[in-house]
Amino acid sequence: MEKPANINDCRTCLHRWENFKNLNDEQLQLLCNHRYEANFKPGEIIFKKGSPTSSAIFLISGMAKVFLEGLDGKNIILSIAKPGVMISGPGTYGDMRHHFTLTALTNVKACFIDMAIIKQLVRVNSQFAEGLLTDISMKSLLMYYKLIGLTQKKMPGRLADALLYLANQIFESEEFDIVLNRQELGEFTNMAKESVIRILKDFEDDGVIESNCSKIKILDRNKLQMISDNG
Repeated sequence: MEKPANINDCRTCLHRWENFKNLNDEQLQLLCNHRYEANFKPGEIIFKKGSPTSSAIFLISGMAKVFLEGLDGKNIILSIAKPGVMISGPGTYGDMRHHFTLTALTNVKACFIDMAIIKQLVRVNSQFAEGLLTDISMKSLLMYYKLIGLTQKKMPGRLADALLYLANQIFESEEFDIVLNRQELGEFTNMAKESVIRILKDFEDDGVIESNCSKIKILDRNKLQMISDNG
């Protein structure tokens, strides 16, 4: 049966993973031959903790949350996934299982590439392998710093970290849509929803941010950074 044509192509995709620049045309074509796409609505699970790591996932459009499923239904959001990032986990080279869950925050179009092909390219292309190691190392460092923030900073510092993360790394703008609701902001900062609401109000009263139901705008970045630095 002939494989249906894909709208997107690994050689021309505008949101392709940076490390794909280390592949030649033949290797990129190999990826194209072992990929498929799927659409997800907000709230739909893209993959769940415990499922097999058979594919590396890349978002073509939309955003998703990466989170740990904790005890008694308490989740910890680790990061926000956006286009241009490879989504995989430590289980890829371990027990071949996902150790976190990925859920769509917005309408998402996701690209799934056979993990066996990624590993094959790692074995034959040293620059691609080094790019993968760099990617894994950077993600590990971000988790280390997040752990320090969650365990050693006070609540205003943790919320300041979250807002700066959204502004700097996700939206690259001082004004952005609130893709995380108040409960999810609590899961991202390890605090109760009520505390998030209270501290956001404090930030507004102090002229640090402006917020409404759908957007947040940073008004005083220096002060927000100072809150983050002081914890």
